[in-house]
Amino acid sequence: MANKLQMAQQIGSISARDKLVIEHQGKDNGNVLFVWEDTEIKERFITVEIANDGKLMRLEKENVISENRSLSEVYLKEKVLQFVGDHYPNAAEKFVSLEKKVTDHTIQYTYSQTVLGLPLPQTGFLVTIMRSGVIKYFRYYGMTDSYSIPKQIADKQQMISDYLQEVKFKLCIAECNDLLHLAYEPLSPFLCYQPADLSKKKETIDMKEDDGDTEITKLPLLVDHENVVNINDMIGFDHASFRKIRESDLGTMIGTVWRKGNEPQSIERSLDGYFKNRNQNTLKIMTDKKTGKLRGVMSLIECDGPSVWTIEACRKRALQFLYQLYPFAEQFFHIHPSDNQEAEKKTFFQFDTMYKGVPVRSGVVNIGISRVTGHVVVFQCPETDLDILECLNLSPSISIEEAKAIFNAAFDVKLEWLKDEGEKYKLVYRLVFPDLIDAHSGQLCHVVF
Repeated sequence: MANKLQMAQQIGSISARDKLVIEHQGKDNGNVLFVWEDTEIKERFITVEIANDGKLMRLEKENVISENRSLSEVYLKEKVLQFVGDHYPNAAEKFVSLEKKVTDHTIQYTYSQTVLGLPLPQTGFLVTIMRSGVIKYFRYYGMTDSYSIPKQIADKQQMISDYLQEVKFKLCIAECNDLLHLAYEPLSPFLCYQPADLSKKKETIDMKEDDGDTEITKLPLLVDHENVVNINDMIGFDHASFRKIRESDLGTMIGTVWRKGNEPQSIERSLDGYFKNRNQNTLKIMTDKKTGKLRGVMSLIECDGPSVWTIEACRKRALQFLYQLYPFAEQFFHIHPSDNQEAEKKTFFQFDTMYKGVPVRSGVVNIGISRVTGHVVVFQCPETDLDILECLNLSPSISIEEAKAIFNAAFDVKLEWLKDEGEKYKLVYRLVFPDLIDAHSGQLCHVVF
């Protein structure tokens, strides 16, 4: 272990201000993971993973500080290949170079093993280098023989025809390119990856929920005295009992982590031990950067005791919480069926957003309640801004038949390899199609998650 630690320190260019926080050996493969945290710059980590035979498997530098310079791409690629060659001689010759990904600050090079001219995912190696010449990320996967070539590949045009016969459409409200749209959403029983092997059956999913068979219940109105509950009280937060231990900029949101009680005393460096110490008795709160509104809650505060709150009382508390955040909640939300069990210490409730009978995609609210304390321990807000729903024209300008014609013209399938849960590769057709079709303009929309 000591030799691997010394090797990892050298590879990661570890300085005196970097503190070793994780030293963990995997039980399955024997790989050793080392993680250092910068004691001066918050959320700056250096990760090095060394294989059981001493080979470098992974190097990652998060929030790394780099010199303000931009070197030529020719030099950067040479440095990448030299770095890889130092750890895996002739690796670049063993694998096929794929298309590089270029950003303002980094270039990512990917080399992969190919079969039938198609890359096998998670083979070869991947390197991200900063414009200044700092290796930001390296991951080595290597070679594999865990794949099988079909004796006969299914016909592409037949695959397309089979899919298009089954696809249906429903109206929804969805966000695309930062704007809300009334759109047609395609629905199909086929999974997005279909076996290319002609001897295999097509893979399908249960369409009951998408067909509208799922029972949903309108939100009940709460009388005034039921609705006057303080948000901080409901999440179990008061400034006197908590200390802010870190804060992060999450783009449109600010994430703040508060800890109740004293710092954990354990100095265990295992992976589990590190995250247990980091999360012990913490309350994570996300707020909107512009408005300051609550956007998310995750409580990891330990609370022992009997489940004194009934499931129905928890349901009422979830409704109170929802109405505090959204005073006109009954206009937007419906209660999704829940399956809470008496033996569980927590209950969870889902609320689906629907505006004037049209479902809102990415409009789900999840609320979890502790049956011990009655506190909200989980809250996930809808991604859609409810305030602008009333600006939408909910009368489509194009018919379902027109939307289907637009969809059919854009639909395609692509042959590629897919790694299954058993770590084996199978040849599949990936279905390529637009996520949405604007119900007014007919514009295709691809949603990026």
